[in-house]
Amino acid sequence: MTVTAARLEEARRTFAQLRCQAGATPDADLKHRLREMSAQILTETGSPGAISRTHPRPENLTSREIDVLAVVGTGATNSEAAEQLGVSTETVKGYLRTAMHKLQAASRYSAVHAARRHRLIP
Repeated sequence: MTVTAARLEEARRTFAQLRCQAGATPDADLKHRLREMSAQILTETGSPGAISRTHPRPENLTSREIDVLAVVGTGATNSEAAEQLGVSTETVKGYLRTAMHKLQAASRYSAVHAARRHRLIP
């Protein structure tokens, strides 16, 4: 199945919503099921391109860093991401800084692009 631009954007929004819900629930079983569903979206959307050999694989990003990148990748501002994730804007900024460092990215846009290139988010 070919993934159209509109379907890819919908998949990105759904992925981000699932990650937000997984991060917010204290129920371990539900958290696991939501993370499995988000992983399925990654599988179904396929790789947006080959992983570049000139860009090293990032250090392990935490689940919350991936959550923040997923939400920011939908076009959300830091304050919108904070609201969706149930954290403060400063917390979002901190996660973004750490993710940017791990991904060797100079901006939030390049961090999202790198996360997509490494198939961490759709």
